Amino acid sequence: MKFAKWTFGILIVIGAMAFLRLVTLESYPQNHLFEIADSASGDNGKSITFILGRDKPGQDYFRLAEEHFLWDSLEKTDHIVKSVHTLSGIIHFLNKNKGTRGWSVVNVVLHGNMWSGLSVPMWDEGQRAYPKELFRAARSGQFPKLDTGAIDENSQINFWACGIGKNPLINLAIEEIFTSESGITPSIYSSPHFVIFKEDRRGIVRRLNASYWPYFYRRGYRPGDLEIAKALATQFPEDSVPWQNALQVSSFQSASTFSEQFHIPVSWTVLYKNKESRPDVGTEDQKMQWIRAQPELMEKIADLEIPIDKYTWTVHKIIYRHKDGTTQPAIKAIGMSTVLCVLDPLET
Repeated sequence: MKFAKWTFGILIVIGAMAFLRLVTLESYPQNHLFEIADSASGDNGKSITFILGRDKPGQDYFRLAEEHFLWDSLEKTDHIVKSVHTLSGIIHFLNKNKGTRGWSVVNVVLHGNMWSGLSVPMWDEGQRAYPKELFRAARSGQFPKLDTGAIDENSQINFWACGIGKNPLINLAIEEIFTSESGITPSIYSSPHFVIFKEDRRGIVRRLNASYWPYFYRRGYRPGDLEIAKALATQFPEDSVPWQNALQVSSFQSASTFSEQFHIPVSWTVLYKNKESRPDVGTEDQKMQWIRAQPELMEKIADLEIPIDKYTWTVHKIIYRHKDGTTQPAIKAIGMSTVLCVLDPLET
């Protein structure tokens, strides 16, 4: 007898379900996403920004986002909140601190992507907000409801995370979560672009959007730039992008194209009744045979829409420790795929 436990994760280096064409060149002005704050401000209808994450060493995404929404002449908000760490926590905070008029603008800054969703838990000690799980939780009423008065028909909610707006399950879930108990749904924007916060020479932090073109490969086995450039040109034949030049620039420096990458790991653990019931996974063929024999794992890989051969896999026999301290024989697999994105900054 065996029991499966699964987790997905994402390690961010920077900041639909149909995987057809990920590039949408939307360069229209976004002033309307912040104008409501001016018309609804005053003692009530304040604006607020939630910073849902902390920078890892060498990164400054959240630090620059905080500075931007604190000081930018157009997009600054009345409050910056860094003590909330879950999606349900946002609802609780907005309800607890509501005024006589709804919040005007609510910004949510976090990491995420269209493949593995939002890089935050849905609630305390809950799992990460993967697209399908987030949608199911929203539709089944597992999130708290926004109180009447916490938002109104003029409220604007903006989610700033890389490319999440290209996943319809994420969009539908966010709309469901932020519809109030009285049925009021605010205007909601989920970024379909990569989100970049960049400090200019004057020390002013700007928010930039970037169109992106993804290329997947097994972590630790990156092909040469010429091979990647040819693959991107074949995959996106209608886009005139200097692929090879962009691959040689690894960070945002100007308005030109550049590239960034992040890793999407898949972790899967199967529990067994005893050590003897675990199959051999010592060879590469045995490892892949075991992986392909796990239907739920294969379903999750299909949900991510990253081919199984684009992961580097490790499979080991382990002793799994339950929360109550008891142990059980298990097999654990970890697959790691790297997503390299060519980015083209757009004016916001």
